[in-house]
Amino acid sequence: MLKLSYFNGKGMGETSRLIMVAAGAKFEDFRYPLIVNDWATYDMTRKEFDDDKASGKLWKSIGKLPFLNVGDEVISQSKAIERYLARRFKMMGETAEEGALIDSYCEYIRDFKTAYQAVKRKENRKEALVEWFETTLPEKLTAFDNLLFGNNDFQNILQPGYNTQKFAVGDKLSLADIVIYAFLTDFFDDKEAVAGACNNCVVLKKIVKTVGENPKIKEWVENREDTPF
Repeated sequence: MLKLSYFNGKGMGETSRLIMVAAGAKFEDFRYPLIVNDWATYDMTRKEFDDDKASGKLWKSIGKLPFLNVGDEVISQSKAIERYLARRFKMMGETAEEGALIDSYCEYIRDFKTAYQAVKRKENRKEALVEWFETTLPEKLTAFDNLLFGNNDFQNILQPGYNTQKFAVGDKLSLADIVIYAFLTDFFDDKEAVAGACNNCVVLKKIVKTVGENPKIKEWVENREDTPF
């Protein structure tokens, strides 16, 4: 039995949830309650988590979330959990090379997230965010889209009426597809700005559509509760 422990939010746990949902796996989705008092100062109330951490109960993850229980084993660190689940449920490609390519795409997304967090910490945050969404993010996504286009058989995606599923690597759902989907649909608060930044990215938009129309993922997204992040 799989048990994922995280806060009551999407954050660093949702990609792992989506992998298990897409695989049709049974898992316990344990969520510590969390109340956001002030996002600006990251003031949050998380009594149950703090109590468990203080008691030493979370020693196998060094007091960090998320972590995944697999029987008696505990796997911690969000990216390690994602890769473990992707391998377990055959979402890391058919060859070692495909697996490496999938991994590299996920690392690009991690780079984009890191760059965005740096923008949010700038003193001129308002102006920096405008530049991010209007210039920086479109440039990054366009370059990434071109990479995906060039590395896979996406030539016919530009044909009028094209309506076939497309994946980042090969012809089946992989960790890269789920990471891309979660990044472009869940990571940013300003959904309209993200849509604008991704407007000319035909491959990325197709991947998001393919993942979003996966029956299991679609049902999960439609029924998941609203959370603070």
